[in-house]
Amino acid sequence: MRRMNRNREARLPEWCACGSRPVLRWSGTDSNPRRPFLCCPNYNTVGKKWCGLFMWVDKVLEDAMPCDDRTRHSVDDEEWKMKMA
Repeated sequence: MRRMNRNREARLPEWCACGSRPVLRWSGTDSNPRRPFLCCPNYNTVGKKWCGLFMWVDKVLEDAMPCDDRTRHSVDDEEWKMKMA
């Protein structure tokens, strides 16, 4: 079985615990419509056992962004909105 390797910047796993590549899917629920997530290929599959890998992509990317970049991005957005008004 392969180790769960992760991209250092984004912290997205290259392999799940089953030894397969994770799959990118989009939620179809009312509570998270069209929200991207990464999961084991066996996730939500009838008759197959899955390793438990499930990650919201936007949450992982948000957590990986340094605090200074989040602040800068927020300020840039506000500045852009003010120029458009």
